[in-house]
Amino acid sequence: MAEAKPIIISDMDPLPELPPDTEPLEHQIAGHFYGRSKTKFGLLQRCLTGEVLKPLLNPPRGPREHQFYLYMFSDKISNELLELRPFLPKLLDTYHFDTMTYLVLENITQSYKYPSIIDIKLGRITYDFEATPEKIERQIGKFLPATEIGFQLLGWKTYRQLYNMYTYHDKRCARSLTKDELLYGLAHFFGAPEYDHRPYVRAVLERLTVLEHIMSKQYEFVFIASSILIVYDSDHRENSNDIKVDVRLVDFAHVFPSSLGTQPDENFLFGLHHCMEYLKMLLDEKFHYIAIDKLEHHTNLSDSHCYKTLFK
Repeated sequence: MAEAKPIIISDMDPLPELPPDTEPLEHQIAGHFYGRSKTKFGLLQRCLTGEVLKPLLNPPRGPREHQFYLYMFSDKISNELLELRPFLPKLLDTYHFDTMTYLVLENITQSYKYPSIIDIKLGRITYDFEATPEKIERQIGKFLPATEIGFQLLGWKTYRQLYNMYTYHDKRCARSLTKDELLYGLAHFFGAPEYDHRPYVRAVLERLTVLEHIMSKQYEFVFIASSILIVYDSDHRENSNDIKVDVRLVDFAHVFPSSLGTQPDENFLFGLHHCMEYLKMLLDEKFHYIAIDKLEHHTNLSDSHCYKTLFK
């Protein structure tokens, strides 16, 4: 397949035409948003089936992610990577429209009535060997605590059943939190203070423990700037026996073959381990939620895209 060519669109240019039967992704948390990214391209979903369309942008990054998906869903992969496959959205197809090529991916929120989703980028290092000194400085400066704790929140969306309302916090809001406030940001995502967050955190930790075990055995790739998406269903929160969660890996534009092939991806595992330690702190009986003023937007976040949406 020929590599997609980069498309540069100024702020004054019209939006790219949407492919037939598509709309912007309903439950998008981070990444390229349609109409808001530099290229104006973004994640879409098919109206009829819900399948996700991800544009292949900025070669070589987009084509690199495509090749990684093709490899992961081929019959050539090792047993270690075969165990990792269920943690990826399924690659369903590729789709060409106008000048753009899209990956067609499984929509992991489709079976949820009221999905709550968080995007957590893993790794102390979130830039690859192709990065310029200027880009390295920018990446580090986006969230300084990441060099210490190895992860950062890129945003989350939670259905607050008590108020029949969705709340969304974008990456600017999430990155305004200190490393101590991150704990309460995670608790907020899991429904605190209105609901007991612990049953959902336990279920997520079970999945993350499996992922950690798999990643500790695979030596083939390093995952730079990849994220975990955590999803849970906010419907029927009063029934702790009816818990539905999912954990998936996303964003593979900076996945490279390991230079050694004899050791696991330490950078990824460091971030995953510390993220899990934060979640374990939420299970401590001594943990008490503290409301963060930044999340109520009493502070100046006028250029954020956070919102609250009431349901009729």
